Amino acid sequence: MPVDERELKSMLGGEDCKIMAGGTDLLVRIRSGRLSPSRIVSLARMKGMDGILDLGEDVSIGSRVTMSELLKCELIAASCPILPMVVREIGSPQIRNRATLAGNLVNASPAGDSIMALYLSNATVVISGVNGERREKVSSFIKGPGRTTLSRDEYVGAILLEKTPGYFPQFYKVGQRSAMAIAVASVGSLISGQEIRMAFGSVAPTVAVPEKACEYFEKAGEKFDDGEFARLAMLAISPIDDVRASAWYRSTVVRNLVQRTLNVWRKKG
Repeated sequence: MPVDERELKSMLGGEDCKIMAGGTDLLVRIRSGRLSPSRIVSLARMKGMDGILDLGEDVSIGSRVTMSELLKCELIAASCPILPMVVREIGSPQIRNRATLAGNLVNASPAGDSIMALYLSNATVVISGVNGERREKVSSFIKGPGRTTLSRDEYVGAILLEKTPGYFPQFYKVGQRSAMAIAVASVGSLISGQEIRMAFGSVAPTVAVPEKACEYFEKAGEKFDDGEFARLAMLAISPIDDVRASAWYRSTVVRNLVQRTLNVWRKKG
């Protein structure tokens, strides 16, 4: 196991290797036969990837930081309130003790709850590799289910979240059971007086952002209409039928959760 980035970079490249932080996604895929890497590189002893740092306008979260550590962090609670709200809905305490935000991100599931919080927080992915460092917005980093822009000789070193203390956070998730469920559909939002950020999970190949609806919210003023906002929001989704739910049901859930988001925000105001 590498202890620093120099060692880690020396292990990447030509081989079909996978980097493991918590292993809650990776090991499941290996055991099911969906992956068979020739090498697994654990980050368990890596130095410098286990911190949560205040960078002024942003918060940096290292790749080894677990979901449980995020829930305990006062800086995250004060600066990025949507993140702990979402993380509480992920798995069990045992899973949260192992799972990492970076691992969830690289898994790139459209149902990944924490990924929605990254979209809402305008997150930047800090990517390192043998050719140096680059940075990329999370919305362009994820290319589809299980696909990112990472090359074989790259890894996620940290994730930068924009601080959003002045926004009212909401997160709603519908699954087949009340706990430890993969979302059938989910809606997250951050709302201030002049801006709304909204994202949908499990209803498109990636987390879906209803940009036209968000623009309408900002420009409509006193003419704002809930029905028009919902209509524009629904243009962002492309749900499918699968074993968990039908496309029709997913669409219905999203529309209802969008209305609930607006209602709760008004009551709060």
